[in-house]
Amino acid sequence: MNFKSTLITALLSGSIAFAASNSTSTNNTVPSSCSIGPKATATSQADLDKYSSCKTLVGNLTVTGDLGSAALANVEQLKGSLTLNNATNLVSFSADNLKTITGSLTMRDLTILTTASFGSLEEVDTINMITLPAISDFATNLQNANNILVSDTTLETVDGFSTLKKVSVLNINNNRYLTSFNSDLKFVSDALDFSFNGNQAAVSFDNLVWAKNITLRDVQAASFKSLQSVNASLAFINNSISNLTLSKLATVGQTFSISSNEDLTSLHCSNLTTIGGGFVVANNTKLRVIDGFKNVATVGGAVVITGNFTELDLPKLKSVRGDATFETTSGNFSCSPFKNLQKKGAIQGDSFVCKNGAKSSSSVVSSVTSSGKKSSTISTTSTSSSSKSTSSTKSSSSSSKSKGAAAQNIVAFNSFFGIFSTIIAAVLL
Repeated sequence: MNFKSTLITALLSGSIAFAASNSTSTNNTVPSSCSIGPKATATSQADLDKYSSCKTLVGNLTVTGDLGSAALANVEQLKGSLTLNNATNLVSFSADNLKTITGSLTMRDLTILTTASFGSLEEVDTINMITLPAISDFATNLQNANNILVSDTTLETVDGFSTLKKVSVLNINNNRYLTSFNSDLKFVSDALDFSFNGNQAAVSFDNLVWAKNITLRDVQAASFKSLQSVNASLAFINNSISNLTLSKLATVGQTFSISSNEDLTSLHCSNLTTIGGGFVVANNTKLRVIDGFKNVATVGGAVVITGNFTELDLPKLKSVRGDATFETTSGNFSCSPFKNLQKKGAIQGDSFVCKNGAKSSSSVVSSVTSSGKKSSTISTTSTSSSSKSTSSTKSSSSSSKSKGAAAQNIVAFNSFFGIFSTIIAAVLL
């Protein structure tokens, strides 16, 4: 017991001594002139020049006022945050020796800033670039960051993020001139969102292996050659993409949505086996053949597939744990493969709907027996608003494959992160 007490005392004493030594070391290596406090402000180049002898700057620095151009020279590490805000005459800013910012780098409301250069910057916690209506160049050597937001800028490319390896949140939105985005990003621990940028924007994330959430909107071309897994939601909405290939994607943990991509003609997810939440392919008007999901076996939520497709092929589908909707306006569409799935209990939701131009099949759980078992009411109707159809339809109950064209609607249902509400809004617009 005495030995244990002595050991604990020794460890505590050692920890205190180490902390004191570390604090003393930090104080000794950073001169007092380089400890600027939590609210330091620079309104002139002379103010910034005061720090030119500092390799490490400790504190938070805000650059504002009437500077025309400005530079933070020689500083390699900022233990704090750097903010450029409301400097309405600032045209250029550079901090090319700066390698690390432990806090945030914020550039906001800089109306004539054209160039921001951080050529050595490798690591930062947060980058915010907001309302920069004149900027054309942003340079870094960024490797790691937690959160990045680039919104309402005039950037045409964002080369400053081309070397980024991992990030928590990357949100690039409303940059109307942004036409390309290429990144070496490998991991996204929270969310990748690229939305409402230039109409001709092409994005490449060919080294990205894993992400928690991915959302792409208003993109002309997208490449994800290495993507293997999305832990939560994956969504492609209102893009002008003609081809979408995710050849290595094996799992989507929650919702997988491909909606209102009017130019989409081909879709390939040949390695995908499991979708943990909802599965939506809706209102992609030029997507005539949906045969890129040949290995999908399990859908953990609802399935909604509508559009102008002439072929729908889901040969490995064995389990849908939510409702299922398949819709087309083609009179040659057979619902038999999907009805067979429903009869076998593979579609476990309360609602099953399959529609084409001539027939509508549905199954809805309408009551519960006294023993607690569900009983279903199944109804099948045939309609023809203009003429009777005598064309034959081939189908195979062993493979869930059907042919037809589109009906323009989508069924709403719950999902994580509100993604389905976004999809519904996109479809209804």
